[in-house]
Amino acid sequence: MPFKLGDLIITHVINMHVLLFGFFLTFVAGVKAQVDLDFGNSIMAQLDVASVTMADAGMVITYEGMVGKYGLVHATHSREASNDPETKGHFTGAVQSINDEGVTSRAITVGLWQRDGSQLRIYGFDDDDAARILWIGDVDLRKKSFAVKVWELDN
Repeated sequence: MPFKLGDLIITHVINMHVLLFGFFLTFVAGVKAQVDLDFGNSIMAQLDVASVTMADAGMVITYEGMVGKYGLVHATHSREASNDPETKGHFTGAVQSINDEGVTSRAITVGLWQRDGSQLRIYGFDDDDAARILWIGDVDLRKKSFAVKVWELDN
């Protein structure tokens, strides 16, 4: 069978893809070994959905309740959908807490959300003076409840 330049190029391209994929797997394995996903102790809390209102960009939800050492917490999320069925998107908002000593703390909050029916899963970050905070929560709009798990990242 005669030698074809096209076959040589295709073989070379395939070999390069295999080699690049091998490097990628090595890199991913190295990154996975270096990233520590243990966020330490968490705080679990149950808040109430205090209000739900509609805005031009989407839904605004306000929550309130007691959250461990933070005390009384009020938070507002302004949600904006990123797709037409409005099943996912991002939010911005504000959080205020008043602890047992009466000290008030405020933070901005940002994150992502996804919706399945009247259930929301929310992934958020708060940035306040004391600590940057990661939290993950589930909202039931029918029951007007918000279960959240909170980690302080700066400890």
